[in-house]
Amino acid sequence: MSRAVTPARLAEALGLTDSQAATLGRYLAEFARVGLAAKSGSRFSRKRTPGLVLGTLRGTRSGHAFVIPDDERERNEGDLFIGERSLGGAIHGDKVIARVIAATPRGREGRIEAVLQQANPTVVGRFIKLRSQSFVSPLDEKIHHDISVAASDALGATDGDIVNLEITRRPIAGRPPWGRVIEVLGREGTPGIDIEIIIRKHHLQHVFPDPVLREADEVPEKIDEAQLEGRADLRELLTVTIDGETARDFDDAVSLEALPNGRLRLGVHIADVSYYVREGSALDEEAFRRGTSVYFPERAIPMLPERLSNGICSLNPQVDRLTMSALMELDREGRVVDYKLTPSVIHSRERMTYTSVNEIINDPQGEDASRYSGVKDMLLAMHRLTLKLIKVREERGAIDFDLPEAEILFDDEGHMSGIVRSDRNIAHRLIEEFMLLANETVATHLARLSVPSLYRIHEEPNPDKVEAFGEIAESFGHKFSMHGRVPQRAFQHLAREIRGRPEERMLSYLMLRSMQRARYTPQNLGHFGLAIKTYTHFTSPIRRYPDLIVHRILHELIERGRRGEDDWQAIDLGSKRALKLVAWPVLGEEREASLRASLEMIGDQSSERERAAADAERELINWRKVELMAERVGDEFDGVITSVKDYGFYVELNELFIEGLVHVSTLIDDRYEYQERKHRLVGARRGRQFRLGDAIRVQVIRVDQARHLIDFAVEKA
Repeated sequence: MSRAVTPARLAEALGLTDSQAATLGRYLAEFARVGLAAKSGSRFSRKRTPGLVLGTLRGTRSGHAFVIPDDERERNEGDLFIGERSLGGAIHGDKVIARVIAATPRGREGRIEAVLQQANPTVVGRFIKLRSQSFVSPLDEKIHHDISVAASDALGATDGDIVNLEITRRPIAGRPPWGRVIEVLGREGTPGIDIEIIIRKHHLQHVFPDPVLREADEVPEKIDEAQLEGRADLRELLTVTIDGETARDFDDAVSLEALPNGRLRLGVHIADVSYYVREGSALDEEAFRRGTSVYFPERAIPMLPERLSNGICSLNPQVDRLTMSALMELDREGRVVDYKLTPSVIHSRERMTYTSVNEIINDPQGEDASRYSGVKDMLLAMHRLTLKLIKVREERGAIDFDLPEAEILFDDEGHMSGIVRSDRNIAHRLIEEFMLLANETVATHLARLSVPSLYRIHEEPNPDKVEAFGEIAESFGHKFSMHGRVPQRAFQHLAREIRGRPEERMLSYLMLRSMQRARYTPQNLGHFGLAIKTYTHFTSPIRRYPDLIVHRILHELIERGRRGEDDWQAIDLGSKRALKLVAWPVLGEEREASLRASLEMIGDQSSERERAAADAERELINWRKVELMAERVGDEFDGVITSVKDYGFYVELNELFIEGLVHVSTLIDDRYEYQERKHRLVGARRGRQFRLGDAIRVQVIRVDQARHLIDFAVEKA
């Protein structure tokens, strides 16, 4: 915005909808008010104003907050600390403008100047009814205000009920916010209420509107011949799906053929969701809002109605399904030498599980191998190819995190019975490698054509964070080379070196914390973790909106190619040689400009919804862990110190992956001093140390189920 423009002209140039244009107008007015923009009449122009930061407010339990800057350069300077008195009316999650007011040895401090976008139109909390007033105490401790509720707005809630509340007036000048109850969820402890709370806390869309369900109901159950026109008929090709035992929607199927020239043709066949979910439809708009499916241990919130996600779009066995296929020809080293991207129809032979495939690979003469004799040889060949693909990725510097996760077990009545270590096997790696290769192939094809698309990027980490992590790694005796701008090979070497060691999980987690978070954007900025220059998401359109967008772009290219002349053949064939024949801009200037404008918004929305889903899934698992440990107060466990703070240290229990706090007040044998750079607490008199990574035995002394916190004490402290 170097020249002065009106909001209407800017909205037109960006291709915004009416509602988006209205939001833009509000943003520009706030920019002008705080000094980020200059206003002359009805026109706005950019104004460079040092000391102002745009970002997202993240609250803390202690009452203060941080602004996470939007701008990458600002992010490199660190988050902006906001004291409790400097928050104004801002609440955790809001999009804000903040002003830097001080720089201290521990970082920058600031105050909120404006709230651009309110992130919490609704809040989940506990309804408190007093004699003269009522209010809701938020369950999210990052929201620090109790919210007053008039008797007429209580919706019949009684004292202690868990409710969903709409904020009608934000906190202003020390006055509390007000709201009205829109849902009474029930009493705390009621089975299933934890999921209902988390759904609303993270603002997850969980009920499909009637127009969306009507569109889904109109999709025919069976495929007719007219739908096969222009598709490669791959129904005779031996294909299988490989998923977890409890999976219900199958995005991808795979095939592998030996070619006469000694090469292999790997087929990755992805559900052609874009054929059924058309741009601008009610289904499309709802999928955009959701961004992704969300998976809880006993319940899924799908991006698409189940009629599509588990039905006509799912690659179920022994039925014809419409797909988009990436057929990749590989040399003996496992490198792609040619490929074809095409709409197709397949007929999956088997619905395989990771467990059964792993059994066949480890015991080719066993029971599972006999049961699946028709696909056994192909699966064994896939295993050999997987080992080659892993080697190729390692050679180029990809960082391999292959960590076990916690899996919650349930008894026959659906009650939680325990938590176990969920290990990944070679079958998981097989599918992962095939999907990575298909994603990279599609991304490379789109990039070569210079077509607007969505990329999955993972930017280089902040050098300061890398250096801090390197110090921790070296404290465990692991050499971490800092040669070069970003030590990608050092990350890779360390991930390999710590595999199977006691500190593996902790150092891998800290390594991930030192890196940027992957996101979606139309800018092709590469993928640091995978060591790939060009990467996208193509393989899961049933559960991820960006994949659906990539499929649409591919369809558009292929259809345009079929209507054109020889210059367009490359789009359909995917030939590296034929790409030179394509005329640019491939989709035409107007269409490509329109695509670019929409892709930025889609990338931001999809990234935000992905983060919300991941946070919700993680939070529910943590709640369940607390619930389990409530029955284990007094028990002792072995664990490892995963974080050291001035107020104590956190311990993760071995195998259970449950974390709790040993508060410094429980260390009664000495007065402990915090040494931040060395990540340890040291006794002033006796010299006893509690260091990051130390093995330790602790006792569960308190479980706060309301706040979802676990407190430990050191055995014989």
